[in-house]
Amino acid sequence: MTGSPEGSHTEILRPDECWQYLRSSYIGRLAVINGDVPEIFPVNFSVAGETLLFRTAPGTKLRALLSGAVAALEVDGLNPYATEVWSVVAKGRPGPFDEGSMPLAETDADREPWEPGIKDHLIAITPTDLSGRRFAVSPRHRWWPPVDFSADWL
Repeated sequence: MTGSPEGSHTEILRPDECWQYLRSSYIGRLAVINGDVPEIFPVNFSVAGETLLFRTAPGTKLRALLSGAVAALEVDGLNPYATEVWSVVAKGRPGPFDEGSMPLAETDADREPWEPGIKDHLIAITPTDLSGRRFAVSPRHRWWPPVDFSADWL
């Protein structure tokens, strides 16, 4: 594996691998700055080219997204056997989707938000910073607490 600290088995993902994982996913966590406070929201999203798209309604999230501050979308997943996990973080300046930049039909932007309610604002983030990592899951006995609750670790 490449780009890993000494002794670590974490693999740093190439940008094309990050995009492959993003295209295989549809839900992540959106981090925005609301004034001086970070806020994190679950969002379901679509990928169009190298742009991330999602719908939202007026409120805290939309105000923060349109404030001009950088936002981040983190997406995680695991392989079918749960032996390997990955995480991708895309950072960029969000803004309203520009319908002149690409046809909506090609973007899968009609994906319905999971949360009920009208979400009329289609937001786009074209990442200026994209990073990801992948690593094997350690055996359970290494990261779950002991079963014996009488142990003195409590």
